Amino acid sequence: MDKLKIELKDFQDHFLFSKARFPSLIAGVGTGKTMMLLFKIWNFCQNNPDSLALIVRKEYTDLRDSTIKDFQTYFGVLVDSNKEHKFANGSVIMFRHGSELNVLKNINLSIAGIEQAEEFETEEAFIFIRDRLRRMNAPYHQLCLIGNVNGHNWIWRMWKNNPSDRNYDLVEATTFDNADVLPEDFINDRKQLAIDAPNHYKRYVLNDWEEMEADDYLLTWLMLDASIKLDFGERSIKRILAVDCARFGDDETVFTLIENRHLKLWEQTYNETHKHKDLMWIVGRFIDLKREFDSDIHIVDDDGLGGGVTDRLRELKLNISAFKAGEKAKDELFSNRRAEGFFKLKEMVETKQLKILNNYSLIDQLLTIRYKYNSRGQRLILSKDEMRKGGIKSPDMADALMMAVSGIRKTERAFREEILPAPKVY
Repeated sequence: MDKLKIELKDFQDHFLFSKARFPSLIAGVGTGKTMMLLFKIWNFCQNNPDSLALIVRKEYTDLRDSTIKDFQTYFGVLVDSNKEHKFANGSVIMFRHGSELNVLKNINLSIAGIEQAEEFETEEAFIFIRDRLRRMNAPYHQLCLIGNVNGHNWIWRMWKNNPSDRNYDLVEATTFDNADVLPEDFINDRKQLAIDAPNHYKRYVLNDWEEMEADDYLLTWLMLDASIKLDFGERSIKRILAVDCARFGDDETVFTLIENRHLKLWEQTYNETHKHKDLMWIVGRFIDLKREFDSDIHIVDDDGLGGGVTDRLRELKLNISAFKAGEKAKDELFSNRRAEGFFKLKEMVETKQLKILNNYSLIDQLLTIRYKYNSRGQRLILSKDEMRKGGIKSPDMADALMMAVSGIRKTERAFREEILPAPKVY
């Protein structure tokens, strides 16, 4: 590997050369945490022959797609099929995910690191690895942590709220502490998060340890109120009919319709809810509404009961687009199709391209939609199950509207052959 020349910030230098038994770098996004952890363990193994190092990430996909990929990029080496890299001096770096720790009971480690340590809900993994820092030929032993703040969790308790124990060396930084080496548009976007997603901004940018909700609300009352008051006129060009099927006793089956007023302007014109309806009733009602509205695009929830509805409608030779909430999104910014759909809905509301019905229950549900970021930095909408556990009613009307909006791209081809004047928006 060619030598890399890096100008370290003070906080990076502190962590990289700390000899404390448990050094940690808890800092905002864009502060080089992963790079510092990998460099720290690489340098240890290079300088101390026959060392055995372990790098841990909670989930296998994150370990494979992020940690190992970064390691190979930084050092220009390969990690073998056993998830290990061997040095010429006999040192070895092992990469493992959380579920594999139990098979490592008999190893003796020189140094170890936990990436995104806050992903572990308790200190169990930390203690497990700590017990194995006992390789005889090591000049000193370390268990290093990097991650983001996550309220008053086990990291806060053992490092932040434990200043008298020098073994627990805590290094902190905000995103702005590394701003001079980050793209200007990235920094400007972080500043905008203070308005768009204040909880996310405090946690991931300002490195704020205070207890707060791990997520932010997607929509505001002012945004929805402005959407209700839009006036696009009465012309209807294309119609999208969507159904979100009930899964549990108190859930609702919701049919909703949006109509196209122009190439980029849409209006929700119909919403209908029902409880305790079986598959065949939903199929029959969907066919009735299709005929009544002469709809062009049809979106059906394909999870749970909805899967049977999709199958039956297709057996009847209807052109149905199945919506799977957990399916991979087309845009890598989003964790799944549901997140992608809700952020498309938000974008249309913000840009005044979508007029929604003045329906109190719908608005109330839209105001309960919250989002967060997963460990890959992708946007993730809280699931219906998570909302139910928190005592929040399943947002079935909101999901039906989101599904209808997700079908808009299917109408774009039709517009390539139609040139229509934009209506006035009042």
